[in-house]
Amino acid sequence: MTTIFASSSSSSVCLSRSSSSATSKLCLRRSKKWIPLSEGGRRRTKTLRVWREINEHVTAVVDASFREEEDEEEDEEETEGLGGVVSDAAALEMYLRLESGKQRECVETFVSEEAREKTLSATSVVDVEERRGDEKNGNETITKSMKLREAERAADILRTHGLVFLKSVVPEETCDEILADLNAICDECKETYGDALRRTDVLLGVGDDNGDDSGDGKINGVKKALEFACKEEGGNIRNILSFVEDATEDAVLVELSVLATEKGADRQVLHPDVAYDAPHETLYSVFIALQDVTQDMGPTLFVLNSHDKQTHDQLPKTKWTEKEFDVLRTKRAVEALLKKGDAVLYNARAFHQGGENTSGRRALLTLTFLKPPVPPEPTRRNKECLWSIREDVFRRQITAKDLATGGE
Repeated sequence: MTTIFASSSSSSVCLSRSSSSATSKLCLRRSKKWIPLSEGGRRRTKTLRVWREINEHVTAVVDASFREEEDEEEDEEETEGLGGVVSDAAALEMYLRLESGKQRECVETFVSEEAREKTLSATSVVDVEERRGDEKNGNETITKSMKLREAERAADILRTHGLVFLKSVVPEETCDEILADLNAICDECKETYGDALRRTDVLLGVGDDNGDDSGDGKINGVKKALEFACKEEGGNIRNILSFVEDATEDAVLVELSVLATEKGADRQVLHPDVAYDAPHETLYSVFIALQDVTQDMGPTLFVLNSHDKQTHDQLPKTKWTEKEFDVLRTKRAVEALLKKGDAVLYNARAFHQGGENTSGRRALLTLTFLKPPVPPEPTRRNKECLWSIREDVFRRQITAKDLATGGE
């Protein structure tokens, strides 16, 4: 039996294979060391270095075929397996690519843009214009009432469908500020890995706006973005969560990062971000577009109403059969085509997949909230994953209310 590691969506996949069957399981996503596995009575520490740690807060995901000098030296020491490490990686990538592609093909019913605006968005165009008029005229009472109605409506949509689309969650100029610093980090990774770079993950600090101290490269504007996203006059996320019983305004920020995919990034397999039977409350995550997200960038696909126990029981982690594909054919889906500063807020139990990026860099500011108590690590379908957040930020236990009020 040969055991290998490779990348699959936001997680890493550990695939165990034998000559007669193939089984797979998801394992540790982010760690300074991969968990070694037993093979033939010994502990195997050989890994496919798909995740490359740039520094404490920056990780790059590269194509499994990319080889550095140290990788080649390791390959010389480890020649066993089904055709060697690289061919195993290629086989796994092909397996995941075929499965994710078939999943995408089986999603036959998409919500139209018009229907999305009517049924999945917290605000219609009329609401937005009316709200801007109230704010311009200084009518704070009406604006506050309207924002609370918007929040309540958003919570209802989120509860029913598993996600809701939000407009103007972060100002465009703040998105530009964050993106400029992010691009510098990603471009540096690109210099090292070239076209093999598939994704860059940057864990963010929440310092002052003169530098959030995100490792060797600093990302400015994060604090401004978070506060605007959560406050009533901005993205209204604090109010929305306050209407969600398993979130509330006291939900703690447990994940904070920027995910940037590059041209050539594969489509993910469908997955939820949390196990349905997790011993903690479900997670609520926000994807905020730092630039317009177009079709060729591979927008995230969400399966509507898939955050329920029945769907989790019906859809396995991997090794789908026609039975599971038939279930998917009965579902409706929507793609997160977003304008700069817009967002999608979703229940992490909802099944989703990032699309294939055939264009250029797609950067999303990602936040995740959890109603206390907060465990040291989440319970996901892919076991032993860690929170995607800097340790110093995690220890602060910042709530949605804190962000909306500036900690007052």
